[in-house]
Amino acid sequence: MKILFINAQDTKGGAAIAPYRLSKGLDKYFGTENYFIVGKKHSGDANIFWTRKNEAQAAIEVLTDKVMNKLGLQYQYFPFSSRFILKKTRELQPDIISLHNTHEGYFKTALLTELSKMAPIAWTLHDMWSFTANAAHTFGDESWKQLRGGKGEKKIYPPLGLNTGRWLLRQKRRIYRKSNIHLITPSNWLYNLVKQSPVFENKPVVCIPHGINTEIFKKRDKLQCRKMLDLDPKANIIIFTSAGHPGLCPWKGGQHLVDILKILDEKADRKIIMMFVGKGELSLGITLKNLSFQSLGFVHNERFMPLLLSAADLFIYPTLADSFGLVLAESICCGTPAISFDVGGVGDIIKNDVSGYLIDAFQVDDFVAQIIELMNNKEKLAALSDSALHFAFKNFDLQQVAKRYFELFESILVS
Repeated sequence: MKILFINAQDTKGGAAIAPYRLSKGLDKYFGTENYFIVGKKHSGDANIFWTRKNEAQAAIEVLTDKVMNKLGLQYQYFPFSSRFILKKTRELQPDIISLHNTHEGYFKTALLTELSKMAPIAWTLHDMWSFTANAAHTFGDESWKQLRGGKGEKKIYPPLGLNTGRWLLRQKRRIYRKSNIHLITPSNWLYNLVKQSPVFENKPVVCIPHGINTEIFKKRDKLQCRKMLDLDPKANIIIFTSAGHPGLCPWKGGQHLVDILKILDEKADRKIIMMFVGKGELSLGITLKNLSFQSLGFVHNERFMPLLLSAADLFIYPTLADSFGLVLAESICCGTPAISFDVGGVGDIIKNDVSGYLIDAFQVDDFVAQIIELMNNKEKLAALSDSALHFAFKNFDLQQVAKRYFELFESILVS
């Protein structure tokens, strides 16, 4: 089976890592022939093709994208990428197109119809963009059910200038109706939203989680990991991540994360090391009593991340919006239980008393109370670690996920 993956990026960010891992799993376990077309290429993989010939073309399309978005004409025109995507797809002649993120300024939405004439499209949705006016997440607003943009939606990533949400949604519906597309969601939460979307009326949809390579993301000896990382073997260690500045990022915690850390520092009765993985600098604006921070920046080597996760006692993830939470699945695969707000698709990964705890959305005092309770109960942490491992392997092991995708692709090809 020849599969063409189309995605915004190849190896950076959860929405890129998930399909890249999937392609490796399909190759390893089912012998598929895989190619990628991406808007931004970071790896040296010869089977991954960049939609632009050079940086000059990239700069022109970035500027074009900004201007078109200001005019409310989101993803209507990419002079180089559109031509390349169609040409390369004709050359490769794939059996199926595994489509992923289309909303980072490289993919004209109308291409769906033309591409689906070359091969059926299995579209894995990584967020809400495909069925909203323009937003990757609407934070609870359901205006998309009435085929219109929500109040303030045009300011949410990827933002619009002129409010053309109603027109964009109707255009999406027209394009989808004319296209041979099959939908895949990584979480039951996103699956249920897609089933309610008028733009996807009568389109088939299945839920398949993102896969984790459990040969890499697995539990390591905690004391050995701490020794390798020069960490106190007896310390209480909590790990957390962010895609942006922890005090400003609206997606992965924002101000709630800052509030949690301040309250935790005040209420903790012991010293806690906080390992911060991600972008930005952490400044709480207070003198800390019990928390000390180790900022590790972005971790690009996925073989290093399991060492960090295994060294920690607990992972905290106060996300505001998430369709799945890839790093949560990675954490529990390493036997590190997690605490998160109960939003989006997080509940597919974090199960109370199994892989961690879900906290009612945005109850920061309850979040802190649960952290302290677990920090004071090493026996409970150990039990959660064991049950999290079992749950993770049963639900997110890459071989099982690749099998579900392969069987889906086969069923699409014979339908």
